[in-house]
Amino acid sequence: MIRTKYYVEDAFGVPSFSGPAELNILGQWVTADIQLSPLSVLEAIDLVAEAKANPRFTPEDLDGNAHTVTISPQGVRVENYFVEHVQGEYTLDDAFRVLVDFWDYCCVANPQKADSRRREYVAEYGLDPLAGIRDYLGA
Repeated sequence: MIRTKYYVEDAFGVPSFSGPAELNILGQWVTADIQLSPLSVLEAIDLVAEAKANPRFTPEDLDGNAHTVTISPQGVRVENYFVEHVQGEYTLDDAFRVLVDFWDYCCVANPQKADSRRREYVAEYGLDPLAGIRDYLGA
């Protein structure tokens, strides 16, 4: 079950962010660039978790269709390539919360793919970015 209702299906059958206005640009990045790619969601969750745990984490840039995102111990910065004023800075906790919520959405939208990609990620990187958060397979 989705913890929060940040995401809804729009008329085109794709997710769109409908959460708090202060998280809107973060939600745009997740829905426009990550979309329903479970591996990308897991990678972003993993990077944010690492930045939270390691104050010496080297900032990591993620480039997508419309946004560039920098994840660092100081937070997550989102910038839109096409619209200069669409940018925002977020705490690691807010980014983590939005990403985990979006993982929940991916699990509901395509549970087999989410489960398969999670096992693939664990096999490739030797860690599960969702370990200790809660058991998504039973949700």
